[in-house]
Amino acid sequence: MAQRLVSFGTDGTVFNRGTPRHPAKLPVPATPAALPLLVMEGIRKEGRRGEGQALAWLDLQVMRGEMVTLLGPAGAGKSVALDLVAGFLEPDGGRLLIKGEKQAGVPTWRRDIGLVSGTPDLFPEMTVLANAAFALEARGVARAEREERAGAMLERLGVPPSLSAERPAGLPLPIAMRVALARALVHEPALLLLDDPLGALAGEEREALAADLARLHRALGLTVLHATRDAALALALSDRVAVLEGGTLRQAGTPRDLYERPADPLVAALTGPCNRLGGRVVSMEDGLCRVRLDCGPTVEGLPVTGPEGSPRPGGRCLLVIRPEAVAVAPLSAEEMGEDALPARLVENRFAGGHLRLRLEVGEGGELLAHRPPDLALPAVGEDAALAWALAAARVYPA
Repeated sequence: MAQRLVSFGTDGTVFNRGTPRHPAKLPVPATPAALPLLVMEGIRKEGRRGEGQALAWLDLQVMRGEMVTLLGPAGAGKSVALDLVAGFLEPDGGRLLIKGEKQAGVPTWRRDIGLVSGTPDLFPEMTVLANAAFALEARGVARAEREERAGAMLERLGVPPSLSAERPAGLPLPIAMRVALARALVHEPALLLLDDPLGALAGEEREALAADLARLHRALGLTVLHATRDAALALALSDRVAVLEGGTLRQAGTPRDLYERPADPLVAALTGPCNRLGGRVVSMEDGLCRVRLDCGPTVEGLPVTGPEGSPRPGGRCLLVIRPEAVAVAPLSAEEMGEDALPARLVENRFAGGHLRLRLEVGEGGELLAHRPPDLALPAVGEDAALAWALAAARVYPA
């Protein structure tokens, strides 16, 4: 797209001339330990009768002090993976190690883990303090020590000491989840498993607990395997994200790597809002892919080799671009710059930190753009021009 355009009144839209650099894949962050704490190697698990494989093949490592999130829709295999690590299920194939030790046949209670699921699952007959201290009691820690350690962990998680003698039944859900986290952490497990504990929370309570999880991860050096279907949460909390769909690992990498360089259109969609425009490859030259979109315009993007192969001249393709990468101006395409596209603004909605713009492109094509609220824009129903940096457009075989 328009390589002559230089910042139409935005902070980040600066289009450079020339062939873009292809960013190298980012490595796994360096950690003090040479060996991963958790290894899942070729893990397979059959689903229930008639439902195929819950996990087709999973290779994943989690380093000490790292938070890795399994991200995917319902039925992707996230909870199955956590249940296998916890020992609630046994794999049908592959190898699972914690701290370098094989876990085949090791019962849950002997694994060096802490676990919090989507519900607090507190013991109703125990007090808040007794719930938090349960793992220590099970390990034979003396009462005075376990109550002191449990009280300190509850306080660290923001549970008021005045609730220590209360029963769980009367606790608000956000407080109950914090008690469950204290119970999972009090014995200092090597690995913390989180099966979407924030899924039932909303608003400020959700944001506060997410912030506390991030703080504890850093302060205590926690090693965490987390599962969620919330892309924004996964990208914000994690050192690395592994995208699962249909029991298959689609891509794993840093949040920025997955967001900016998704391996395929599905990963792009699962990691955040994106435009996916169908078309046909016209030509490929000098590392660029020229595409005639189904709605009419001809544009350029970077060809991507992924699980489905590479785009080829004459072949069907999808051009994927994030909404925030689309620049919109109240100008003609000629005035905006070389290769800018004519469009018409059909919707403008305020979405907090940005405006959500829906634009009509060509014949029946639509494009979503996110722009800052203070920019000059056409009125709804008026003509507009749009463009994007070449490096922001990725072309995948369809």
